[in-house]
Amino acid sequence: MKNESTFLPKGTLITIPSPQKILIIFNPISSAGNTESLAHEYGRFLAHHGIAVEVCESKKKMKSYLPLETAMTGHDLIVVVGGDGTVRKLLPLLSKTDTPVYMVPGGNESLFAHSYGMSANPKDLLRAITDGRCLEQFYGLISGNGIQGEKPFFIMASMGFDSLTIKLIGKRKGPISDSAYVWSGLNALVFLHHPIVTVHVDGQAVIDCQSGYVIVANSAAYARNLQLVPTASPSLKKLVLGFLPDAKRQHELIKALRMLQHKPAGFPLQYFSGESISLTLHSPSYPLQVDGDYFRNRDIEAGSTIKFSISQKPIKVLIHTDLPPCV
Repeated sequence: MKNESTFLPKGTLITIPSPQKILIIFNPISSAGNTESLAHEYGRFLAHHGIAVEVCESKKKMKSYLPLETAMTGHDLIVVVGGDGTVRKLLPLLSKTDTPVYMVPGGNESLFAHSYGMSANPKDLLRAITDGRCLEQFYGLISGNGIQGEKPFFIMASMGFDSLTIKLIGKRKGPISDSAYVWSGLNALVFLHHPIVTVHVDGQAVIDCQSGYVIVANSAAYARNLQLVPTASPSLKKLVLGFLPDAKRQHELIKALRMLQHKPAGFPLQYFSGESISLTLHSPSYPLQVDGDYFRNRDIEAGSTIKFSISQKPIKVLIHTDLPPCV
């Protein structure tokens, strides 16, 4: 299979025994609409090749995933049929059980899958299973005011314009194209306001009470070809904060145009990296947008502090043999 990923994955490469017991988890409400049938198709294909398979449905709430821990421990590989939100909710269990994961793209974006060249072709999965190569990858955690415990993310989190755009997109049904993002973004421009923030990275103040567009990224895959945070990588055990001070409406118009053109945004963002990022809001903000999902359906109150940190233990991602050598 041709690797269509824009962002070549890197990280510690390990080899695992060829998985013999696989748990397939599908999200029935992912935008593709065929995840259940696809999951069972994969199950039959793998069973035909002598692999024991169990298929189960994902849950809406993260706490509902806890009973899956025992099942995950008893399997050699987790195959997720769904979108980035489905993988996001599984991250802590994947890390805790040390079970490798592979994603069959079934969501609107499926950035996780596309980052590693994963496809909806079961033959590609079988090749990866036979080779047994995994990358160790870290993920991010969100905590702070009004957030119970630590909530995981793999791609990114942002607040401001993106959050409102995702909220408008969430009202649509079916697969979402670039034009749908652009249309929702143009509608969001009417209500545009960016948060006023103070930011500390690893305890050091880097932004003091400024208004702007904020992204905290663990992966460069966000927004595909826009390359808003190109240095972010889940192999580095660091998060990257991208900040565009005094962001204006024209920046969003440029972003929409560049998305349709499949070109980098080229914005003069300021970048800061570290294992811990603390963000205090001096004015209300839209809720966070996390891995393409609207995170907690209410505005973040002024005076709130949101903390971002990197996971101490990585997850294992099963990769294709035709990816280039990783370091």
